[in-house]
Amino acid sequence: MDIKLLLGDAKVLIKNIPDNSIDLVFIDPPYDQNLYMDRLTDMEKKFFVKQFKRVLKRTGNLAICCGFWGKFTWYNLATEEGFKLKREIIWVYKNLGNKLTQRRTFLAAHETILWFIKSKDYYFNEEGLVERDWIETPRLSGILRIKGLEKLPTEKLNITPKPLKLARIIIKRLCPENGTVLDCFAGTGTFAIPCIEQRKNFIGFEINEKIFKIAEERISKFYPKTKISDFYKR
Repeated sequence: MDIKLLLGDAKVLIKNIPDNSIDLVFIDPPYDQNLYMDRLTDMEKKFFVKQFKRVLKRTGNLAICCGFWGKFTWYNLATEEGFKLKREIIWVYKNLGNKLTQRRTFLAAHETILWFIKSKDYYFNEEGLVERDWIETPRLSGILRIKGLEKLPTEKLNITPKPLKLARIIIKRLCPENGTVLDCFAGTGTFAIPCIEQRKNFIGFEINEKIFKIAEERISKFYPKTKISDFYKR
């Protein structure tokens, strides 16, 4: 098992990933569900989709966490590159709402993971009872979803980690034993933890040095031998 967390720009670092070497690209790119916006431009998304196609094995899977509006762009770009949408997986959570921000609309209580396959020979772990295509977990606020830290940061960070339960299911089903997961927006390292638990390889990129250090501390609690690399300095 090899767990790597690299500090730097994903647009630069992904070019160093060999062709046909990744089993699962599982990403949570920056988006704001409440503001109905993605923080990646369409050109950036198009660049990443092309890179995903290059680095994924023929049997590989692509899973993209996205808000309601962003999923349409991701779908169009991925299908243009030859990916096929296999399933829309829904993450359901309770949302008590805020009357100041949730006016004249339904209360958002789910987010989407788009699961694409590269070929009909895609990998899928059928062991045990297969989960439904919706996953329900609590939705804690931002930093509170982080497990493994002795002390939470006092400053406000613009991060919304996904629940570990969600990450565990996706990685279990879509990445084979001894396979490799690539996360281009690693954040606090959530997707690395199921890889450690399931003995799968992980490569993660994070551009923000403060968030990178949180991920470094968090992952090291689960796997002290983690290889932390300042591969690219801004």
